[in-house]
Amino acid sequence: MTPVCSVHPLVDRHFSGRIHPRDEQRLRAHLPDCAACRERYERHLLLARLDPRALDARTRLARGLGLDAREPASPWRLALVPVAVACLALLMVRIPWNGTSIPEDGFTARGVTNAVAEARLLAYAVEPGGHTSLLGPTMRADQELAFAFRNPDAHRFLMVFARDAAGQVYWYHPSWTDPASNPTAISISPGDTPRELPEAISHSLSPGPLTLHAVFLDAPLTVRQMEALLADAGTLDDVLPPGADSTSLQLQVVP
Repeated sequence: MTPVCSVHPLVDRHFSGRIHPRDEQRLRAHLPDCAACRERYERHLLLARLDPRALDARTRLARGLGLDAREPASPWRLALVPVAVACLALLMVRIPWNGTSIPEDGFTARGVTNAVAEARLLAYAVEPGGHTSLLGPTMRADQELAFAFRNPDAHRFLMVFARDAAGQVYWYHPSWTDPASNPTAISISPGDTPRELPEAISHSLSPGPLTLHAVFLDAPLTVRQMEALLADAGTLDDVLPPGADSTSLQLQVVP
């Protein structure tokens, strides 16, 4: 039987907002070198995104720094909060990615347990201040989106993009902002553990119907190759290469 890391309880205390500043510092120093604790942290992070009652990152880290929301804090201590957020974000980015796809009924969860256990791709709406919630059937035109995914089928690459009613394509992963470039699908590792893509992205979308697609590939495609396929496609599945898997979610964009 594999022994349980003694730092595991500190992960739990961090997410409950009951961790002592000394233990918070110990946890941040420990995470880069302990895969078991990083995985426990990630699971807590995913569940926190799904639970509207969970503490947001700023509150959790402020408490870890010993700040009490009921009492005024000195400016230099408040300045440590975004620094701590950035440091923990960098720790999470260092964790290996796993890849995945979306359940046939879309991203909408029937419950936290089912959402985590069944969804291959989860989409989150990110609000100002960092608060996140599962993406519902509607989104704002400037909505920032983030994603988490699993890769139980061991695909090697992932592309996430959206298409509006006019056929305009909006890229999320890989991000494509330079017209002179031609990025390829992101590389993903096999595994059934949920992993977060470490970037939230927004586009200036047109109000109306929007389809969000996730495509899982065994060989990489570039964004230009995918858009060329889409231009000739009756449906996306008609033009995907052998072994590829895709799923989509129908959304309504509101101003």
